[in-house]
Amino acid sequence: MNDDKIYELVEEINSISKLINSKKGIGGKHRKFTITTLMIMNQLRIGNVKTLTELSETLGIPNSTVSVVVDKLVKLGIVRRERDEKDRRKVLIYIEDEGLQQEKQIIKYRIEYFKDLFKDASDEEIDCILKGLKVLEKFMN
Repeated sequence: MNDDKIYELVEEINSISKLINSKKGIGGKHRKFTITTLMIMNQLRIGNVKTLTELSETLGIPNSTVSVVVDKLVKLGIVRRERDEKDRRKVLIYIEDEGLQQEKQIIKYRIEYFKDLFKDASDEEIDCILKGLKVLEKFMN
């Protein structure tokens, strides 16, 4: 593959990433929740409790980024931090009921958003997008 194709690929990925993370994709009170924020909330819901390091390793995001996002979520009452009683050096992160409710609302909103976004796409086009995303994921792993 030549450099021009690689450059075009990188530009398309950057463009799509910006569109997904832009405020166009999240409405109203949900604007404060980025993809990273939702990924962290989802991991806490699935695993109930995690440390910053566990979140960082699971999501492939730097520890510092996870820490900043968790700080914001604590201020919003979405998650809480507690010291591990067995190992006081560890800080455990729990998702609060408010966080679970917010996540459900955001997922519902995003499904509606993307449903509206792709309303004019044919099944064939959707299948093509899915196939392309799966190929991209394969190469990124």
